Amino acid sequence: MRLLLASMIDRFSRLFGRIAPGPAKRVLVNEILSIQILSTAAIGALAVASLYWGGQWVLQDNYGRWALQWTEELNDLGAPLYLSDDQDAISRIERYIDKYPEIGRVTYYRQDGVVLFAINKDGDDTVTDDLSQSRLRETRALVGAAAPYLVDSGIIDPRKFEILAPVWTESIRGDGLFAFNPSESPLQSQLDLVGFVGLHLDFITFHDRLLSNIKTAVMVLLVLLVVSTMYGRRVLRRALTSISDLHQPLKELAAGNLSVEFKAAEHREISEIVEALQSTASALSERDERLLNLANHDVLTGLYNRRRFVEELKTELEHVISDGHHSALLFIDLDQFKYINDTCGHPAGDRLISKVANEIKRSVGDEGLVARFGGDEFAVLLNDTNKPATKKIAEKILEDMRRLSHVEQEQVFHIHCSIGATMIIGNELNHDELVAQADIACREAKSAGRNRMQFYNLSEREAQRLTTDVGWMNKLRQALDGNLFELRFQPINDIATGLTTHHEILLRLKGEGGKLISPDAFLPAAVRFGLMSEIDNWMIRRAARAHAEHRDGNSELNISVNLSANAFEHDDLAGYVASCLEEYEVPPENVIFEITESLAARHLDHVEQQISSLRAMGCRLALDDFGTGYSSFSFLQRLQADYIKIDGSFVVNLVDNPVDQKMIRLIAEIGREAGMKTIAEYVQSAEVLEMLGDLGVDLVQGYYIGRPAKRPIPKTMPIPLNSRRNRDRDQKSYSA
Repeated sequence: MRLLLASMIDRFSRLFGRIAPGPAKRVLVNEILSIQILSTAAIGALAVASLYWGGQWVLQDNYGRWALQWTEELNDLGAPLYLSDDQDAISRIERYIDKYPEIGRVTYYRQDGVVLFAINKDGDDTVTDDLSQSRLRETRALVGAAAPYLVDSGIIDPRKFEILAPVWTESIRGDGLFAFNPSESPLQSQLDLVGFVGLHLDFITFHDRLLSNIKTAVMVLLVLLVVSTMYGRRVLRRALTSISDLHQPLKELAAGNLSVEFKAAEHREISEIVEALQSTASALSERDERLLNLANHDVLTGLYNRRRFVEELKTELEHVISDGHHSALLFIDLDQFKYINDTCGHPAGDRLISKVANEIKRSVGDEGLVARFGGDEFAVLLNDTNKPATKKIAEKILEDMRRLSHVEQEQVFHIHCSIGATMIIGNELNHDELVAQADIACREAKSAGRNRMQFYNLSEREAQRLTTDVGWMNKLRQALDGNLFELRFQPINDIATGLTTHHEILLRLKGEGGKLISPDAFLPAAVRFGLMSEIDNWMIRRAARAHAEHRDGNSELNISVNLSANAFEHDDLAGYVASCLEEYEVPPENVIFEITESLAARHLDHVEQQISSLRAMGCRLALDDFGTGYSSFSFLQRLQADYIKIDGSFVVNLVDNPVDQKMIRLIAEIGREAGMKTIAEYVQSAEVLEMLGDLGVDLVQGYYIGRPAKRPIPKTMPIPLNSRRNRDRDQKSYSA
């Protein structure tokens, strides 16, 4: 039954709602209309059936009762049998029959059942048979009975009835008229059969007339149902129009068209839904606009960021190739910008960057597109230009920058810039190669004295280097996407104990034939093409994962991870580190981050803030390549590192170079005064190890201690004699 109902609903939906067959989803409005029509049709069909068949049943039930009511008239109808000479009685019977159309015939019989005469309806001459003997006996037995009649309904047609009754006279026999004593003799009566009267009732005419009226009523009801259905469908469809009007706008909204317009609704509920949808679409549109603006623009300057600029450069390169016109790319780097950061702090540097960005944008005007490419680097894309026009714009930028002055903390700063330019002439170069050319030209301008512009002039050697860099860039991109980097672990041991304290994690790149490539070969290209941030993130996450993989055999495993300058450009470096360590359940105190001394000195304020966040988590810090840069005691106190890693250039020739020996001794003393441990790299022999112990170095690292391995393997090294003596002396002093 349920399947049949669903099938009927589907058919009605297709008929009235024009729903296409197939697995497509149903339309709510059409389904509501279909249910309304189906419900009305079902109710109408039940009403019609009830009216028709109920009327039939009522009529059949009433026919019998009406026939019994006619038996009360038999006494009057039997008058002609005992008033045979009374013509007036016969006339009354004829008028009576004419009055009631359901009386078809009245037949009179003698005592022996023979027909005397019959009064037929409308002069009908139908011959009536005499009573059969059995019928005669049944009827005679009714004389004096309480219900003196026989009623037979028609077998073929139940609307016809035959009523047969005896007619008799009743008199008192031996009544003793003059000496009547009711107490002495009971009253006796005499019954004298006069004859029989038969009444034929035919309700067909009445039935047909009533049935005709019922059919008329049914037709009227059907017409009313159809009219009410059509009107109800129209009214319901009109009421549901506001819901139907939401279909197409919602479809467009789901497809991402947030500028869709909704029709005004008449009903309060739908109107509130429409207002909510409009508010949602407006909010989403504003949010997308903000996100798009953030994705395409630099937050500080409002200029296009590097990602969006590269997209514009790709598009312009396609136009140059297809249309044949020329364009140009300018790479602008501020000269000595770090001094204002070091002197006045990063907020002052940000204000200067904003001022420079506005100045470059004003200088370029409508001639090109300006973007902030990096910290103090800008890029300009000049469309449909030539070399002289490019040079003119570059010189205008230089001239405007020379006149630019910036006042900060009662100090006046004059910021110049160096500009590298390369022409886009539709050759086979891609966008990365064009950026590399402009960058090379900019560095040439800096090398030539700064505050000038330089066109890219490709020499054979530079072309080879550029090709190499681009090749490395492609390999690095594949390595990041395909996880082609590998990690190696090199132990760092304590000179006093000879035991491994932690392992430095080293990065290697898989080359052809499974050969591992040292980072010295590919990291310069990574820095040039802006891939260091991704490499840093990969390194942090994989180091945490490696710690989780190898700590089962070494619960005290400590790892040291190198970070580049790009890692500290991430404002939430500590948050990213925390998420990686938490993901692999690495204790922060088991992680040491290494940064170079030159990086920390150039960006001291920013690096100090990031390091403070890392140290607050529990991580430790090592200052790498110490001794080749600033080497300031106050600088060390401010940075609060845990380890100082002495640059390997002081260790390689340590045995034969007294200057290196004094330098290492000085660094060890500085570290000891600052509460930091010193680590010496490139330890290749026992002689160097023993000398480092004499100079006061705490930890050592190098091939003599242990080579880089696939997994962290603790190494035990011999303790130099002087270190053992110093340790024994310290122990005795402690015991005393």
